[in-house]
Amino acid sequence: MKIADVSRKTGLSAHTIRYYEKQGLVKTPAKDASGHRAFSEKEVDLLNWVACLKKSGMSLNKIKTYVAAFEADDSPLATDILEQHLLKLKNQQEDIHHYIDVTSEKIKRLKGLT
Repeated sequence: MKIADVSRKTGLSAHTIRYYEKQGLVKTPAKDASGHRAFSEKEVDLLNWVACLKKSGMSLNKIKTYVAAFEADDSPLATDILEQHLLKLKNQQEDIHHYIDVTSEKIKRLKGLT
C-alpha cells in the first residue's frame, strides 16, 4: 500500500507518516519495484495505534519507548507503559465529568432553573 493510501486509511498526512518514521516511532517500510514505500497491513495497524496514542495525549518519546518494547517482546515494559497511560486517561475522564457537571450547574443557575 502506498503512502497516499495509508494517509487516507489512517487520517495521517504523508508528512506525519514520514516524520513518525524519522523519529523511530515506526520503521520505514520496504520499497516496491518503483522505489515507493510499500506499507503492509501490520504497518498500517501500527500507524493507527501510534495515532491513537498520540491523540490521547501520550508523548512521542513515550510512544517510541512503547513501540520499541513491543517490538522487542518486552511485554512487561509495554504493558506498564499502557497501564500508566490508561490511568492517566481515566483520571482525565473523571476530571472531564466534573467539569461537565460544574458547567451544567452554572448554565442552570444562569437560566434561573435552580
